[in-house]
Amino acid sequence: MRTSTTRALLGALGLTAAAAFATPATAAPYDGSWTMSVVTTDGHCGVISVGLAISGGHITSTRGKFVMRPIKIAGQVSGGGATKMNAVAGPRQAIGTGHFTKTKGKGKWNGTGPSGVCSGYWLAVRG
Repeated sequence: MRTSTTRALLGALGLTAAAAFATPATAAPYDGSWTMSVVTTDGHCGVISVGLAISGGHITSTRGKFVMRPIKIAGQVSGGGATKMNAVAGPRQAIGTGHFTKTKGKGKWNGTGPSGVCSGYWLAVRG
């Protein structure tokens, strides 16, 4: 089962890498501070709160920890709100996709780490 999950994760990485995103200037409606809740539906990763900053369509993390390690998120949001993000916290890695509106965002994520795999959904609100 872990092999099929790993293949699915690698396939998702390839799919998100191939996605086309608008130039950052068109993503300005999403610029600002956001609070994201990362919720686990499969695995043991729990619920994690992460601060995000979006500037010119580029997403970065501003706060958040997982297993005492800072969470570093990098991603992009297109002019239409489609997003892809990559997160790292020590040896743990996750990818997420989803959609932002001017006031909220939501999507799915998958992650791997030393103790296995986790997946779930994320929700974000401005502010």
